[in-house]
This record gives sequence, structure tokens and C-alpha cells, in this order.
Amino acid sequence: MTKKIVLLLVLYSSSMVCPKPHRAKRQSCEYEIKPQDDGKSCCPCAPGQYQESPCSKNENDTNCQYCVPGKTYNSHANILKSCEPCTSCNPNVNLVEVNKCTIYQNTVCQCQEGFFCVDGRESCSSCHPCNICGDEGIEVPCTATNNTKCSDVKEHGGLGKILLVLIPVVVCILVCITVLWKKGCFETSTNPVNPTQRPPEVELQLLPKGLDLQPHIYDIAEKLGWLDMKQVAERSGMSDTNIQSHQINYPNNCQEQCISLLKAWVEREGLRNSSEKLIKILFDMKKKAKAENIIEILNRGNGVSGGNIRTETPEIQ
Repeated sequence: MTKKIVLLLVLYSSSMVCPKPHRAKRQSCEYEIKPQDDGKSCCPCAPGQYQESPCSKNENDTNCQYCVPGKTYNSHANILKSCEPCTSCNPNVNLVEVNKCTIYQNTVCQCQEGFFCVDGRESCSSCHPCNICGDEGIEVPCTATNNTKCSDVKEHGGLGKILLVLIPVVVCILVCITVLWKKGCFETSTNPVNPTQRPPEVELQLLPKGLDLQPHIYDIAEKLGWLDMKQVAERSGMSDTNIQSHQINYPNNCQEQCISLLKAWVEREGLRNSSEKLIKILFDMKKKAKAENIIEILNRGNGVSGGNIRTETPEIQ
């Protein structure tokens, strides 16, 4: 009896120390369960794999297979029946390969240098040439994902660049004016006229008469200049066509134009009248200084002192 009681106590104590074995729990899905076409819910395949066949008995016994490296890929957990094909970067549309295709991600294409992707994505299917900025400069350079942005001339030092262009132009204009002025195309008035004062009268009997202008053509033309010589010819009745012909014969040379026109005018007016008429017309044009200069040239050529000819009378009250 005592032995039975001891045996029972031993069995009871051993049951308290070693608990009864229990059934292990089933492993859960690593990714969110996806419903199949037939309504069954199965664990999806991991990235880089595809589902060859759905689960049968348990939701986690889906039959998955790996994609083909360099040819197909799947970047997300899926229940697809096949992998996606890798993209090829086409150089004909200005694409270059940046990252090769793996079973986990597609090929990464990027635009070649000098081109950008229209939709701004890192990996795109078509590239366009970057804009080229002119003198205004570049504000934002072209990259694979954005076009060039040129600087705004008005906001980024455009005034200085405009001046760089205008200064040479102004200098060229001044040089041209200087050359034309030296050739007699321009002249400054040395005899300003007060409109309230009557110009001086010239005594016709004291004007040089019958003097030959031919020996002094070049000196007189230099003093006259083209513009005044043209006006003398117009006041004498020469036609515009005749006057313009001298300009055409000597383009861009006002001094030669003046000499040619003066010679033609002298021949037209005659030797006896040309000197007197020229002086009178110049006074009528209020070109007193030029008239006096020409009188001095004629007097020197004929051995007469410039002081022997009076060119104006006292002011009329």
C-alpha cells in the first residue's frame, strides 16, 4: 500500500515539471494575401518571382519560380503568371543604359548628354535636344530630366551686354561721320543769322567780275562743301537729275562730288558771270563767311589784296 502511494506521488510530480507537447503553429505569409481568380486566397510570390501555380491545401504553399536574369523581372510581390520583360534602351531615340535589368527591377534608361526627357522622369522612352542659349547666358543647365533655362536679359546684367553691342556701333557711326566731314559732306555754320537783323547788302559794282574760276576750282570747292554747292546749283536752275549725276559718278566722296558739280556749274554760267553770281548767291544764302573766303581766293589769284574789296555796307537804319 505504501509503495502504491509513493508511485502515485512520483507520477504526479513528473507531470507538473514536464508539460504535455503541443502542435506547432502554421507559418504565416510574408506578404499580403492576394485573392486568386477562383476566389481562393494564397500567399503571393516575392519580388523577382512569378506564380507558376496557386496554393492548394494551405495559403502559403504557392508554387513560385524565379524570373530570368537580364530578360524578365517582377519588382513587387505578385500572383502574376509570368515576369515582365526587361526594357531595352534605344540609342536611336537618344537613350543610354544607366542600370542593367535584374530579376527585381527593370532597366534604367537615361537621355544622352545634350538631351532631356520630356516628362521629366529618370527613366523615359523618348528624349528631346536641349535648348541652346545665346548671349544672355544659362540660368539652369540642361540635365537628363529638364531642359536648359536661359537667363532673362532684363534681370541678369542685360544692360551691360547691350552696351557692349551698342558701343562699337556708335564708334563706327562716329568714324563714318568724321570721314564724311573730312570729305566735305558736312559743315558747321560760321555765320549764324539773327532773323531780326537784315543781312548786309553787297555792292554789285565792287564784286569781282569776269574772273576765271577754273584755276581756283579745288580751293573754292574745299571752302564751299557739297551741301552749299548743291544749293548754289539749285538756285541757279540746274535740274535735280544733273545734280544727282555728280553724286552717282563719285559715290561716298563728297569733295569730288563738289568739284565735279562746281566745274559743270561754271561751264553752264559762263566765264564772265560765274564769279559774280557765285558770290551773290552765297550772300543770298546768308553764307557771308564763305563768300568772303572765296573773294579772298580770287583776289590772291589775281594779285589783289583782300582788303581792296568791300563786301558789306553800313547797317541801314
